[in-house]
Amino acid sequence: MKRTLSMAIVAAALLLMNCVESAGWGQIGHSTIAQVAQDHLTPKAQKALSKYLDGLPLAIIASDADIYRGQWTVDLGFIPTNPQDARVSFVRNFDFSTPLNISPWSHSITVDMDFNCYPTDNLDGAYINNAAYYIDNLSKELKENAENMDPFERYKAIAIIVHLMGDMHCPMHIVYLPDNVVKGHYFVEYKGKQQDMHVMWDGKIFDDYYKWSFLDMAYLVDTATPKQIAEIIKGDVYDYAESSARDSWPAVSAYKDGDSLPRSYATDIRPILFQQLRNGGYRLAAIFNEIFK
Repeated sequence: MKRTLSMAIVAAALLLMNCVESAGWGQIGHSTIAQVAQDHLTPKAQKALSKYLDGLPLAIIASDADIYRGQWTVDLGFIPTNPQDARVSFVRNFDFSTPLNISPWSHSITVDMDFNCYPTDNLDGAYINNAAYYIDNLSKELKENAENMDPFERYKAIAIIVHLMGDMHCPMHIVYLPDNVVKGHYFVEYKGKQQDMHVMWDGKIFDDYYKWSFLDMAYLVDTATPKQIAEIIKGDVYDYAESSARDSWPAVSAYKDGDSLPRSYATDIRPILFQQLRNGGYRLAAIFNEIFK
């Protein structure tokens, strides 16, 4: 089913908003997804990850990509092949010869009108947010050469996959082209206060309403049957991105800038919230089970 186009967005706005990022889910959400994944790893994947992470569980490293964001990943709104006129102004003057221990990796995904996720981060010469693309590349690298990788680079690759799979399932980390590029960065009124919608999903919803530990949350959301899980993990990371975008659209499209949220909002969105946490965990497990099979 195709989405309805709500408004036209000029290219300049798209480029600007591509540079806006936040920490999807917060630590509780990311650790919840990681714990669900941990509980659904195959013995081979469990053994490999335990070896490569020195026994640390996935939940411990789930937010490392945010903690070390400036060193590991940064969404500058460019890749080296972008033409000058497709870059935001400060990037046009960027000294590309400067040595950087970072990669221009986004923590969001971009989908088209049919919810399809692009298999690239360069769309017609312009950078687009595409965490799925980076998960795909890192997964292939680990599958082909995990044993011979530098230990730090291997740990970083695993941690980034864990984190970006979480972000990919956060409704406010999905860019719906061409009519939604703000990734939830708009203000709504909630209980008499102005709230940034993105911030609400990026942890505040857990801080205010779901104050359980990530272990409790993992227990609460991990409710699918084996048959249901088999359906959820069908396909590849781009199929996962499409499914996440489709399932998240009701939460993204329900409200716009200036709207007032009902007091029941936290419970209204609980089905989508729990579904996305659960599905993100199952799919993260599927990614690692495939890498280390």
